[in-house]
Amino acid sequence: MSDGRFSSKPIRSEGMRAAAWRTDEISADARRLPDFARAFLESRAVQREINALKDHPFPDVGALARAPLHKSTPDGAMELGRPLASAALVQEYLIGLLFLRVAGWVFMAFGALFVLVAIVASAESVLNPRNAREPNPFFLGIAVSGVGLAIGGAGAWFGIFRGRVITEMCWFCPRGMIWMTESVFDWYTWEEVREVYCQLNTVRPAIGIRFDDNLSLISFSDDRASRQMVKYIENRASAACAPMVLQLIAEGRTVRFGHWRLSRSALRSADTEMSWRDVTDVQARDREIRIGHRVGGYLTIAPDEVPYRSLFTALACAIHAYERASLT
Repeated sequence: MSDGRFSSKPIRSEGMRAAAWRTDEISADARRLPDFARAFLESRAVQREINALKDHPFPDVGALARAPLHKSTPDGAMELGRPLASAALVQEYLIGLLFLRVAGWVFMAFGALFVLVAIVASAESVLNPRNAREPNPFFLGIAVSGVGLAIGGAGAWFGIFRGRVITEMCWFCPRGMIWMTESVFDWYTWEEVREVYCQLNTVRPAIGIRFDDNLSLISFSDDRASRQMVKYIENRASAACAPMVLQLIAEGRTVRFGHWRLSRSALRSADTEMSWRDVTDVQARDREIRIGHRVGGYLTIAPDEVPYRSLFTALACAIHAYERASLT
């Protein structure tokens, strides 16, 4: 397994750290609290699924090629645990920035040359006045100087500002993730990350991170070790969020998983609603999540499109098992 690659850092708006998980209205289940919540949380069916999520073993991936944490990493970030994997800004993007930087400096050199020619022409017009019928070098120098400044300004934009090479890396840890841009560090526990995607059904396995609007994909090499580690990272994120989300479900909240809304009573999307009392079985696979309906047929969900897929699957299995146990 080699280091991952990414092209953009996910953007976090102010306030997202305190409200990473989104919930909808309180469902009718909340009217039966607290006895219902306690019974749900302590049920063997629910505990079995949540414990299986938390106890997921570390994959046998052999030697891992990951960058060590920077020597200036803050102590708070170190508390997230030893890195499981690392990723850096994609090399193609860095090469593009280097090209812009070189082109910018070339433009600035030509701009400086134009300005120098303009200064010489203006000085000559003052020291050696020409015949009135001949073009005035002074005004010609002003025009050339303007062109030179324009070229130099464009070169400064590309060579200094736009073409600046940024050192950017991220590390995935058991209890969260760390971002480093130049020497500035940001770190987040998994509970503070709104969405974590695990994309296994792609050419290159990837972890998707979303705080607010933009989704940042961190891809890894196409091999078994990378796919196993990507799956394990998402599992650790799901396990870390499980107690908080399980409590929300027990309290009667509807929790959002991307386009899906999951509550103690039903699973909903914009065009689908399925009561857990009508569910016959839940099958979790790498390529699909299948939820059977008592009237026949299956609801198929692509796990790559569901944030915190392991947690979503564990909750679906737990609620379904609890419903079946309560009916017997």
